[in-house]
Amino acid sequence: MLSIDKIFFWLLMFVVVVEIPALNLLKFSDELTLMLFLLVIALDLVVNRNLARYKTLLVFEGVLLFYFVFSIFFRHYNTPAAITNDFILEQKAFVPFLISYALAPSFSQSMKKILKAACIVTAVVLAATFASGLTDAVLGHMVHYGTISLSMSLLYLYCSLDDDGKVSPINLAVALAILSVGLLGTRSKFYGEFVIALFMLFVYRPGIVRNLNIKHAIVLLAGFALVILVAWQKIEFYFIFGNATTVSYTNISSFARPALYIGMYLILCDYPIFGSGLASFANHSSSPLVNYSGVYPEYGLDKVWGLSYDMPDFISDAYYPVLAQFGLIGIALYIYFWTWIWRKLRIALHLGHTLEFSIGVIAICFALIESTTGTAIIQIGGYVPMMLLGLIVGKYRTMSKKETEKILKTEYIQK
Repeated sequence: MLSIDKIFFWLLMFVVVVEIPALNLLKFSDELTLMLFLLVIALDLVVNRNLARYKTLLVFEGVLLFYFVFSIFFRHYNTPAAITNDFILEQKAFVPFLISYALAPSFSQSMKKILKAACIVTAVVLAATFASGLTDAVLGHMVHYGTISLSMSLLYLYCSLDDDGKVSPINLAVALAILSVGLLGTRSKFYGEFVIALFMLFVYRPGIVRNLNIKHAIVLLAGFALVILVAWQKIEFYFIFGNATTVSYTNISSFARPALYIGMYLILCDYPIFGSGLASFANHSSSPLVNYSGVYPEYGLDKVWGLSYDMPDFISDAYYPVLAQFGLIGIALYIYFWTWIWRKLRIALHLGHTLEFSIGVIAICFALIESTTGTAIIQIGGYVPMMLLGLIVGKYRTMSKKETEKILKTEYIQK
């Protein structure tokens, strides 16, 4: 019998260790990690013959395979090689979660101590990088302070949970210190994630929404207002004005990311059901680095600075526009994916695992916020939150629909 728990532990350790080097020194690490994920699945299938646990993963692969075939035979915006490249790339957004969900491994205390130590070391390296002024050389961009520190703090918290699902004050303080390193990146979206993390860890209590009173309503509204306030500069720049005074197609060249969202809308108008196909829009596979997609000249986006053939730096700068490749069907499946996770996550809350629930909520918010103006979800920086989400809800993988309904109808268990 193959020990999946140990293999998964070393796989997670690998992700943590290469989190920083992967950005500039080992840029192939996210693809290598994906291959290791698939190798673990292959070993489990061959040695342990556990096909049943991969049911959800197989459904995902079936859907993506449909889009792969559809893109090759019914959409002609890119070459088969580029479409194949995108087929692999899109796995990176979901496989880390799906394999963690399927395996749902448990870690020994010694494994948890090793992971916690690795999280602290990573945070120290981040702080040292900032202090030495080597951000560009080591990280490549300030945004990575936020994604890495949040990932490490969530993993540290998860490994600090005791048998009752609680965390000691000292471990909570260390996790907060790790999270605070992300503030060095001065990114507005991380400020929003930081506020959400503080709310879920220090303010949120089970029933705060269901049993809403004036005090709870003020707290919730204040938290929401604070998230909007700290992120307002980027919300205004990317989604309202850009760096122009009005939003119009004539000055769209002044803001590439809003152009991606406009392009997404135009594509969905023309291809509402199944979208424009893989490797066609808003990702690495549609850029000149692989093969420039025909979508950009068709919609005049090749004239936009940052999306042109000669200057394509912002083509893969937000994840949500990629959904135009999959149409309304794909968008519906994407929404269902998150609502399905949310339903599973609520089981933890009703069973009294409040901190696990909070970690899961923070991970979801991280993925949803980052996808507005970034692609962390398909980079190694997004692997740890998605893996943790899979570990948390994977505990309820074998729970029947009837059992789930019964638990979700019960009052919260207080621990």
